[in-house]
Amino acid sequence: MLKKEDYEEPRCVLCMNPKSRIPIDRVLEKYDSYIEEKEYDRAESHLRYWLEEAKAGGDEAGELTMLGELMGHLRKNNKLEEAVLTASGTVSKVEKYGFSDTITGATAILNAGTVYRAAGENEKSAACYERAEKVYETELKEGDDRLGGLYNNFASALTELGEFGKAEERFKKALKIMDGTKNGKLECAITYLNLADLYEKRDGSVEAESLTDEMLTNAFELLTDDSVEKNAYYEFVLDKCIPAYDHFGQFIRSAELKSRIGIN
Repeated sequence: MLKKEDYEEPRCVLCMNPKSRIPIDRVLEKYDSYIEEKEYDRAESHLRYWLEEAKAGGDEAGELTMLGELMGHLRKNNKLEEAVLTASGTVSKVEKYGFSDTITGATAILNAGTVYRAAGENEKSAACYERAEKVYETELKEGDDRLGGLYNNFASALTELGEFGKAEERFKKALKIMDGTKNGKLECAITYLNLADLYEKRDGSVEAESLTDEMLTNAFELLTDDSVEKNAYYEFVLDKCIPAYDHFGQFIRSAELKSRIGIN
């Protein structure tokens, strides 16, 4: 149940002016605090509340932003079927509202692509990422960390489709951008593990062994770097990275990462 302190001065829906804007920054800050506290149900209720506020106020940009956050939350919390339905509806709304060439619209489409990738629908995923890439490369400054995230996700979808050259190019672009950004070490670690997966798929496990070991070593050094903030996102990333070390038979490193997040 959403409590009063979960939001700021909720407005009467009947009294709202058209095109009233929801306070995106404050909404996302509060959402992040719930995630940090591992209050996932309250975090979801918070997003849904402000999604309805955006709809009622005619805030189309706010609505798309909330939908993007909601589909990501659903994906991360294993509600994939609902996430896919949300993604499909969101892509349609981006076009309906005329946001296809905006950062807001591209971000919503990018989030939809990530949901499709999680569902194994890699062709749909790559198509979404390609659309987002065109807008991001036009509208964002070079080195923006949002481009790094896009390249990483797009490359993962391309890897699954067997387009290894295009995938490797984008992974390397992601590494250049993410190094030094907020959570950059964690993001680079993920990229190195993605590259290990790419090289194994492209070359086979035996031929790719030296390359995969290099990537796994690079990632492990970043995941165990003392300067990385140990928070909920750190735990989330380690939980997602551990299976890669198990897959490649690096069980000592896997055990070390598990110990850092309390897995026996």
